[in-house]
Amino acid sequence: MGLFNLFKPAKTVLVVDCLSLNDSMGMKGKVPPRNQLQTLRRLTRFSQREKIEVVAVLCGAPLNKAPAGKKFEDITVLYSKSADVHAKFLAKTAASKGPGAILLSGNAAAEKLAGSSVKAMRVSTFRKAFDVGGDPEAPERGNKNGAPRSNRPPRRRPQKSGSGDNKPKERRPEKTANSEADAINELIDLVD
Repeated sequence: MGLFNLFKPAKTVLVVDCLSLNDSMGMKGKVPPRNQLQTLRRLTRFSQREKIEVVAVLCGAPLNKAPAGKKFEDITVLYSKSADVHAKFLAKTAASKGPGAILLSGNAAAEKLAGSSVKAMRVSTFRKAFDVGGDPEAPERGNKNGAPRSNRPPRRRPQKSGSGDNKPKERRPEKTANSEADAINELIDLVD
């Protein structure tokens, strides 16, 4: 695709704040290791598709399958010690990657600490390109609670007892002297 070909004067290195990325994907708080690995795999596919180097920055203890400072598939994985020092660690990592570094974060403090020498991109902008790739492991998008949409028929209204007829009766417009009211009543389908 070449989304990041605009930044090709120097070697492009995308430093991804995985905390912000997980938040934007609806995984707030402590994210289970399985979901973190799925995010890393999606970043790997993105890196391969765009042909750029990606450094993913997570928070907390290193995962067994993605040790700190090592390659996980095609991306480098780093860990900040805690959420308190995460912004400072992100800024330091992005600055160390040189002029071709792009800090991808939703953390304004990290962007401010990185300064003007590091290009920055918001997670919401990145998600437009990140989600295009189609992820077979991603959960199906559904309603606002995350539940998948179903194809069930619409709910039926309860029937009033005593009425043997299931169809609602139409109310006939009353005859009035005003022809304008008659014209409006003819256009509106009045129902009891």
